Amino acid sequence: MSKHYDVGIVGGGIIGQSIAYQLAKEGVSVLVLERDKGGSGATSAAAGMLGANSELEQNDAFFQFAKESQRQYHHLQDELLDLSQIHIQLVDKGMYKVAKTLEEVMSLKQAVHHHESLEWHTKETVLINEPYVSNEIEGALHIPEDGHVSPIHVCKAFTKSASLLGATFIENAPVHSIQKTSVNDYVLCTPQGDFTCNKVVVANGVWSGYFFKQLGLPNGMKPVKGECLAVKSNTLHLEKTIFYDHCYIVPKGDGRFVIGATMVEDDWSTTPSLGGIQALIEKITPLMPSISSAQLVSTWAGLRPQSEDGKPYIGLHPEDDNILFATGHYRNGILLAPQTGTMIRDFILKRKIDENYVRAFSITRNLTQSVR
Repeated sequence: MSKHYDVGIVGGGIIGQSIAYQLAKEGVSVLVLERDKGGSGATSAAAGMLGANSELEQNDAFFQFAKESQRQYHHLQDELLDLSQIHIQLVDKGMYKVAKTLEEVMSLKQAVHHHESLEWHTKETVLINEPYVSNEIEGALHIPEDGHVSPIHVCKAFTKSASLLGATFIENAPVHSIQKTSVNDYVLCTPQGDFTCNKVVVANGVWSGYFFKQLGLPNGMKPVKGECLAVKSNTLHLEKTIFYDHCYIVPKGDGRFVIGATMVEDDWSTTPSLGGIQALIEKITPLMPSISSAQLVSTWAGLRPQSEDGKPYIGLHPEDDNILFATGHYRNGILLAPQTGTMIRDFILKRKIDENYVRAFSITRNLTQSVR
């Protein structure tokens, strides 16, 4: 008979790992079942940007949640390093959100009036700070808080730390079904056997749509393919991430620059296309012309999970408090992972949660039909 767990988590990407870590810290027995290798899906394809200000433009609950999650990384880096001896490679040198037209200048300058930490930098100031950026820009919004991490290292740190605290991770164990027993436990059925638990958290990204359907919910989840490339140069230098029109150049500090990302809806392929990579190069090169001389290191693609309104589902099944969802993080899985982990932990431990967050990420927030 297999061991019984307090919580079974379906999905071992950065979201599932963050949840496991937060629960393990509280002494909860946790099982994480991953269909492949931990962190090998959308997590491994991400550039690791913590772009709360660059990606989110409305000062709503989603933005506040993202800002809290961004701040969590600052203490998590020390906490995880102490436990796991793994550095998550947090780089906190900020970001430039570039304007190429006068219309974009006006739009970005508006953000300065609403957020105290943001500054408008003229073209001259940008070029003093980042001399490899094109002199064809009109200026840039300086966002000091929007740094980046290494998703792979964050995942390894979460997994090792949670494991040391008692969590169990099983790879190559896709969950085929979630079955409720007569004693109100749940059986997670996998090719490696069946596992029982008191509560279930569905956190397997774009594949969560399968469980929404199986568990009687009409919520959808569609893939948005994101293609990226990495280049290397010993002569180019950037301190800050450069961001323009949902594309970015992220300096990784070892001569590598990660460039991304396309957004191809309803494409389940994880192979980058020539057209996608070409489109990225054509969009990024005008921002930093000398990057065209860099050495191409690699290309890759991942599948972002997108909900109907582009915001994640973090909360309880409307008819069963023992089933929870943490999925649909779209472009912001790395950014939102810490706060998602604490929110799911607080649901499970019945702690107080900000009602604005409960409503914003509710499973039923945008359903147009009743639960079957």
